[in-house]
Amino acid sequence: MTLNDLQVNTINFSDFEITASGVTHTGHVRSRNEDSILLLDEENTWLVADGMGGHHAGDFASQTITRNMGLFKQQKTLEDSVLLLEENILSSNAIIRDKSSKLGRDATIGSTVVCIYIWKSLLFTFWAGDSRLYRYRNNSLERLTEDHSYVEELVRMGKIEAKDAESHPAANVVLKAVGIDDGLCLDFDYFELLHDDIFVICSDGLYKDLNEERLTPIFNANQHDMALLSQSLLSNSLDAGGTDNTSIISLKVKQKNSNV
Repeated sequence: MTLNDLQVNTINFSDFEITASGVTHTGHVRSRNEDSILLLDEENTWLVADGMGGHHAGDFASQTITRNMGLFKQQKTLEDSVLLLEENILSSNAIIRDKSSKLGRDATIGSTVVCIYIWKSLLFTFWAGDSRLYRYRNNSLERLTEDHSYVEELVRMGKIEAKDAESHPAANVVLKAVGIDDGLCLDFDYFELLHDDIFVICSDGLYKDLNEERLTPIFNANQHDMALLSQSLLSNSLDAGGTDNTSIISLKVKQKNSNV
């Protein structure tokens, strides 16, 4: 199925009631929070960006993305909405690249991004970098995005095991991010929604300190309240070390007029 196959001629609202809650925290080690989050509930759009670069450059990168995306309005067709979301991120890439050029040839400014957009019974996502999208369905947690990172490549090639990725010396090396290259190519995917699905988008600060085995019980215990889920994920991450900025947006979808 292609995006054109899904296109319609009028604005479509979600077939689901969506409850969302987000948190962001500096953590216990960093002196500044370079993450940014956006909850654009009225446009069925949510985003996490994790800036990099230091000296406020990371702040600039992530906030450029959320500021641009904050202007997004759903269009009359699905195709136009998705293209506009992509254009907003690519516009942010150009702005960040321009800022980097003014800081000198050795300056590196960038930000990971995970953006999700819900239309009718589908969730669309764009991403670059190692921030993640998870889905919790039927008491099982699944990662829906692949990290653009050096250690992910090592895992994919079978050179290290997934459980050893976060302790690897090159765990912080990101291979793709907004602002790193002129020709940014975002990854894109979409998924069908089911009643009671929970989705979490997060920066790497969450899973650096809490592996997926430790995440699942937190979802189990807080699956009925998205504010509690976001806060509990954050609290557990901080208790486990809080070694990086951590940002989390939790969403739950319920079928409209459902008696399930």
